[in-house]
Amino acid sequence: MSARPVRHVEAKPSVEQEEIPWSQVDADTRKDQLGKLFVERDITGEVFKMIDSARADRRRYAEPQNVVIVGETGVGKSEIAKRYLAANPERIDPETGCIIRPVLYVDVRNSSTPKSVAQAMLRQLLHRGGIEDPTAPDDEFEGDQPIDEEKDKGAYVFGGTPELTYRVKKQMVAQKVEVAILDEFHNTVTDNGAIRLNRIAEWVKDFAKTKTRNARNPDGKADENVVIVMMGTRKVNNIIDPTVNAELASITPYRIGIDRYRYQTAPQKAEFRQFLDDLDLELPFDEDSKLGEPDIADKMHIATFGLLRQVAHIVTKAAELAIDDGAGRIREHHLHQAIEIKRGVLEAVMMSEESTKAERRPVENPFKAPPAAAQPKERKRSGYRG
Repeated sequence: MSARPVRHVEAKPSVEQEEIPWSQVDADTRKDQLGKLFVERDITGEVFKMIDSARADRRRYAEPQNVVIVGETGVGKSEIAKRYLAANPERIDPETGCIIRPVLYVDVRNSSTPKSVAQAMLRQLLHRGGIEDPTAPDDEFEGDQPIDEEKDKGAYVFGGTPELTYRVKKQMVAQKVEVAILDEFHNTVTDNGAIRLNRIAEWVKDFAKTKTRNARNPDGKADENVVIVMMGTRKVNNIIDPTVNAELASITPYRIGIDRYRYQTAPQKAEFRQFLDDLDLELPFDEDSKLGEPDIADKMHIATFGLLRQVAHIVTKAAELAIDDGAGRIREHHLHQAIEIKRGVLEAVMMSEESTKAERRPVENPFKAPPAAAQPKERKRSGYRG
């Protein structure tokens, strides 16, 4: 099943509007369109289905069924997570005026600890996220709902790890959070030390299992089952290793890897070329840039190793150059120039810790350089200067 492009479409007007050729659209608008490019892949649907299954399990099992999504830097993990977040937006409960936030997304910073992750989650929960509620005062959040920004800056986001974790869980239940996506979660593991790994694993396990239990609800309430999606590089697998924390491993049944586009076999080549064709359809040009043709696709894979982030850097910059040139499409010399302009960014990924030895080298530029200017140099005979 080949991937097809997915366009973000606003509510359709009652009368179908005639499309305007891109050549008649101003350059700034066309360049803005480049930031919205997205081509859905089969793996996107698989990730969505897996998270949805874990959400459904919240009401079937006494404990949450967590998810792990791993892949090297640049394969598109974060973009998929953000698409899932966008598909599950926050809203205001019309009856209570309180926020309902089905999905919480947190970008975990480098060298994070359980405490700093809890603080980041809490700060995210304390803000409306752009939701407008015309029926409620702007400065009031009481009880189990988010508090105002002044308190956010104060003691509410400080304290010990257990206290912060308790506040996070309380806020999540109040806001009806079903899924917490912790992106770049490998940043909690700066090394493979067993002590640090166990501390992170223990915190996730305790967070997932902590509930308010009583005689009527010995297993706690289903609303307290919040699915934790741990997303990052393969280091995340170390956190859920049964030898590190068997309990966490037992409540993390959903696991999936997101790979780059490989290019050895005929089916792999066809898949990558189809992706480039689909991406081509999204570009703000009237002509086909022929990105999926074998010669261009071969070179694109040499330059990017099949990493989507690398492809995006090259194609968007090449498209900008083509628009500036007044060209009707991306041409090969635009791709060449794009690599030279973006070389520092491209090589940063290739030299990352997650790269294999074969990839830890400068990025090649296999595209043809722009033709040299053929303008003859003007010559002028000098005169006498007294």
